[in-house]
Amino acid sequence: MKKVKRPNKISKTPPPGWPSEKQFKQIDKKLSNKPVSKMLPASAGAVERTKHELCAHFIKYRANADISQRELAHRLGVTDSRVSEILHYNHERFTIDKLLDLLAKIHPDVKLKFA
Repeated sequence: MKKVKRPNKISKTPPPGWPSEKQFKQIDKKLSNKPVSKMLPASAGAVERTKHELCAHFIKYRANADISQRELAHRLGVTDSRVSEILHYNHERFTIDKLLDLLAKIHPDVKLKFA
């Protein structure tokens, strides 16, 4: 069987439609000071998954209402930093009860189903 020789060169030109190296650096610089959203680990338990799903409701609400994080904090009656924690899935400091209480303030008729 004949070995296929692979080129050792790495293209310096990005594929069509991709940002240039300069644009990547600008984007990276812009995002470096922003809070990071946490991902749900594959090993997450039922409580973590439930909190994660509840946080997603706040994100959807904010997007649909087209409001700022500060306005959402005002509607929920909490600080801007607490809303930031919710919007970035940093829910360790929240109980399910607290997230449900906050969700009821913006969705009084919310119905949740558990499988």
